[in-house]
Parts: sequence; structure tokens; C-alpha cells
Amino acid sequence: MNTALMMFYLVLFVAPISNFFHELGHLLGARLAKADVITVTIGRGKEVLKLEYKNIGIQIGILFFTSAVTSSNREKSYGSFEMIYISFLGPFFNAVIVFICYPLYQDLTNPYFLVFILYNGWLFMMNCIPYKIGKQESDGYVIMKEIFQKNVY
Repeated sequence: MNTALMMFYLVLFVAPISNFFHELGHLLGARLAKADVITVTIGRGKEVLKLEYKNIGIQIGILFFTSAVTSSNREKSYGSFEMIYISFLGPFFNAVIVFICYPLYQDLTNPYFLVFILYNGWLFMMNCIPYKIGKQESDGYVIMKEIFQKNVY
């Protein structure tokens, strides 16, 4: 197995695809919360692709492998329970990918497929851990903040 090729695959394919599925989880949560506008942004830098459908926008930056974020707004503020499930569904989508793909890996033993599974598992775990770096809050941090700062129900 060529290490440089594996890193290329991880950075340019696995990370952006896994991050996109993670953000689709947040998008679903925002739709369930009846958001007025939802925007999924993949990458940074100059915008190379923009798709819009009804109240959903997807923007892809030239540095598509660097980051991903979903933002949503609505006229009425989100309640604590809505914030929790919007935050939860991102990591949950990564966990679902792991649980679907791992049994397939038993038959399709391939190191590239394994990297895809492991990255999604890592993304799930790292987003469930509550931490805050600067203004960046993990999904776990948002969930814990909503549980302890407000009445969830």
C-alpha cells in the first residue's frame, strides 16, 4: 500500500465525502425544525459551485477538502430540543455510515474502504466529544450546552 496515495485518497476523497454526509445530517435536522433557510458550505476559498433548491443552498469552495459547515435560520428561534437534534444528526449520519459499511468490509476487504470506515468513525467520535476551540464548538459541546443551560423540554 502506497502511503502517499492513501493520504491523497484520504484528503481529497474520504474527508470531503464524509464531511458532506455529516453536514447532510445537520441539514435534515434543520429541515425537521422547519428552518427558513439552510446553507451547507463545503470547503473554503473561492466558490466553485453553488446549488439551490427551495430553501436549501449548497456551496462548494475551491479548497473543498478543508472544512464543512451547515448554517440554518428561521424567524422563530430554535428551542433547546431542536438545537440538540440538529447537532446530533451530523455525527449520527457518520455512525450510520460505519454500521452500514463495516459488514460490507468483511466481504470487500480493501484498505481504502477501511480508511473510509475509520474516518467516519473518527468523525463521529470527535464530534460527540464536547469541546470548544476559540469560537468553534463541537456538536457534543452544543448538545451539552443546551442540556445544562436551558430546560430541554
